Formats: sequence, C-alpha cells, structure tokens
Amino acid sequence: MSGSSAATATVTEPADVGGAEPLLRLSQIKKHFGGVVALADVSMDLDAGSVRGLIGPNGAGKTTLFDIVSGVTSASGGSVRFGGTDITRVSPTGRARLGIRRTFQRAQVFNWLSVEDNVLAALEWRGGGGGVLADLTALRTRRVLERARRERAAEVLAWCGLEPVRTDAAGSLPLGLQRVVELARAIVDRPRLLLLDEPTSGLDQAESARFGDLIVSLRGEGCAVLLVEHDAEFVMRLCDRICVLNLGAVLVEGTPAEVRADQAVRDAYLG
Repeated sequence: MSGSSAATATVTEPADVGGAEPLLRLSQIKKHFGGVVALADVSMDLDAGSVRGLIGPNGAGKTTLFDIVSGVTSASGGSVRFGGTDITRVSPTGRARLGIRRTFQRAQVFNWLSVEDNVLAALEWRGGGGGVLADLTALRTRRVLERARRERAAEVLAWCGLEPVRTDAAGSLPLGLQRVVELARAIVDRPRLLLLDEPTSGLDQAESARFGDLIVSLRGEGCAVLLVEHDAEFVMRLCDRICVLNLGAVLVEGTPAEVRADQAVRDAYLG
C-alpha cells in the first residue's frame, strides 16, 4: 500500500467492470421506528473501487442507512445485495466476513489494548487451525498463520503511519490517532466495502487531509468506500458521486459538481 500527499489526494474514476452488477445494490430500502419514517425507498448502487459520499442534514437517515448496510439494523422493507448475493437477512458478523467493514461516529477502539493488538484483533476470527491443541503444542500451521497475521498487521500499521505508537495503549492516544487505529483495524482484513461514519469529526485540518489520503489509497486497491461526513468540502474533494438524503429520502444523486450546483441541495443542506 502507498499513500499520497494531501496536495495530490484527488479522485480517479473507478475501473470499468464491464457492466457487471454493482458491488453494493440497495433497492427501495425502508426503515420505520414506530410511526417515524427514517428511510423511504432509498436505492443506491456502488461499484468496486468507487468512493460515494452520503450527506444531508442531521436526522436525514444517513447513519440508519449505514446500520442497515452493515446489518446492525434490519430494514423494514427493500433489499441489500452485495457481490451479486442477497444479504438482506445476513447477520452483521456474516457481512463482516464477506468484506463489509465500518467505523463509527465516535471512535471505538479497545482502550486497554496496544495499537498493534487492536489491529490484530480484527484477524482473530480466521483462527490458526487446530484449536486449543495447536495453541498448546505450537503446531507449524499455527506458527505460520500467526506470523502471517503479524506481518499483515505490521504492513497496515506502517501504511497508516502508526508504527511510532505501535505499543501504546490505544485509549491513551489523541482522537485523531484513535480514528486512524480504527481505520487500520477495519482494513487489515482487506475489506471489499468500507463504511466510514463521520471520519473527520474532531480532527484538525492536517489530520483530515491525512485521512483523505488514506481513503484515496484504499480506492486504488479496489475497495469501495461509502462515506458519511458533515465536512462538505472533504466529501466534494474525495468522492466521485454523492447522494444527498433529506428526511429519509434521496434528494439528489450525482457528481460533486452536479450536487454543488443543485438548488434543492443548497436550500436543504449546503446553504
């Protein structure tokens, strides 16, 4: 993996996939909380290697849509397809193992673990083969897999610029670095789709620029990114397309230039 400087972090068009079904397809997603309509017939396609922005005023339904894509919340109606397969009823764990990963509005790291162990934790589910017996006898397969896990974690730590704090407790780090730790943990197992919920919240300008560089590098490796972010300029700079939600419905969907020029969007959100 390789990052780019903040000055050169620009969007490139995703590769042509020859008309294949999008990586993610949301069809007429609905979500009701009692009598409250949080989402109303939201549809969206997202291709591999693309970065899609999801913006809108508070209460527009952005995080609810994230929860539905990641499986944290079930939809009241509609379907979610991923990689050509209907995953509407698949559990959050099952979706994560298919390659859907996410971060949250508030950074969620394991405060008491080191930065390295936070990242390694995301690879634990793959196991090392042989169960408890392998742990006790240090079977060769277990040693090989453990070495591979640590090499992958080291690669991601270096790519994210976390090597200097590798042994520090994650909870002792400033918010900007905690967000990068959360990102490293989300990508160490090579996601196919990454959901980023307010990744620049609480970050200064330099930290936001660095986070943007990491997103650009991810899309270069074919990972799709769906990004919820209140920093409109951050979204306009990084995304190839943007979906604007308002009151649970899609207000506008288009390129950054089209969204910026749309009067309905300016009235409802950009001001």
